[in-house]
Amino acid sequence: MSGTVNIMILCNNEMAIPAMQQVYMSGSLKAVVIPEKNVSLFLLLKQMLTGTGISLVTVNKKTLEPVLKKTAAEKNITAAWIMTFSYIIPKSLLNLLPGGFINFHYGLLPQYRGVNPVLAQMLAGEKESGITVHVVDENIDTGPVVMQQKIPIDDRDTFGMQLQKLGILGAAMVQPLLRLCQFSPVLPSVPQDESKARYFKRPVAADLMINWNTMSSQQVIRLINACNPWNKGAGAMIGQMGLCLSNAEPVTEMAEIEALPGTIITLDVPNGLKIYCFDNKLVKINVISTTEGFFGGSSLLNYGINQGDRFLSPNY
Repeated sequence: MSGTVNIMILCNNEMAIPAMQQVYMSGSLKAVVIPEKNVSLFLLLKQMLTGTGISLVTVNKKTLEPVLKKTAAEKNITAAWIMTFSYIIPKSLLNLLPGGFINFHYGLLPQYRGVNPVLAQMLAGEKESGITVHVVDENIDTGPVVMQQKIPIDDRDTFGMQLQKLGILGAAMVQPLLRLCQFSPVLPSVPQDESKARYFKRPVAADLMINWNTMSSQQVIRLINACNPWNKGAGAMIGQMGLCLSNAEPVTEMAEIEALPGTIITLDVPNGLKIYCFDNKLVKINVISTTEGFFGGSSLLNYGINQGDRFLSPNY
């Protein structure tokens, strides 16, 4: 066995905290590095780490390299684990540590490379998401895979719910990974299958608008829930009113009427807001977001919207 394992975690999201706690309890956590612009995460981690002897370090793009070198030397770091970090590790640092830089990619590789694999998987209608732990190389999300574990995606899952589930999954993967590190700083890994590789760019506003003419009921539900809470929901237009649909669920019964996609079939307090989709199914909208705040679906009545009115689809 190689002996001591001293881990430095680089993160930019609270999703990393469950895994971080597991590393801390093992005695291997020596430093945490976050972008200096993430003030809320800094304050949270400062409260958690004060008195533990673990260094909490902030960086920006310019200070990243010297700060990582300094922290690695002072804390005798053997490996760096990356969890949603916002900066690319410079090529000059890849061989800095015996165990290198290991990335927790919150998505399934190689199929879901990119900045937001959680969203990409949800919008693609995938039944599973997961975490791929891989060695960091010179390119983005291309390094050899050390381990991968999966969890289901339910159509009712919001983006926030998936992040919470993935945070718990990350914590469960810590102990097996630490055991591998104890045997050798160089972790066993296998190359990614490049024939299956896909890279997803950051979505633009047009990607987050509901197109009732082309999206199935499942796609509508996935888009709405995948945009909650970070975008307040999926964009929608009815009349001259723009709003976000923030939470949705499937309606089990088939629609017994013919209507144009986007038509409101029910809009009242007992039945809520139900909308017709082109696959002859209904979706129930539980929460909407307007400039005034978040409300139940039936609150559209307060804006002069009625049963039979129709949501518009984009022209693209």
